[in-house]
Parts: sequence; structure tokens; C-alpha cells
Amino acid sequence: MTAVIGAGCRGCGACLLTCPEHAVRPGGPLLVLADLCNDCGECVEICPADTIEVIDD
Repeated sequence: MTAVIGAGCRGCGACLLTCPEHAVRPGGPLLVLADLCNDCGECVEICPADTIEVIDD
């Protein structure tokens, strides 16, 4: 499983600052690096746009 940032991302960076594994990276739309994501869900909870979800990969 890994977190995925959807098209509604506003680029606020809240998930980037919250991720304990530093799996969220900037660059155009924010990106979650699957190999670093530990499925904790902190980014899902903090996202003000509600565009992040954890999916099976």
C-alpha cells in the first residue's frame, strides 16, 4: 500500500511537512515515493483538500 496524491492537490505542502518518512516530494504536483511510504496515513489526515488516499500498489 502507498499514499497517492490526487489531481485536486493545491500544493500547500502540509503533507510534505507532516510525513515522518519524508516520502512526499515537491516538484510540480507533490509526489509520494512508494518505497518510503509506510502507510501511516498522516498525510491523508492533514490534507486540507482531501485529495490523498492510501491504495494497494
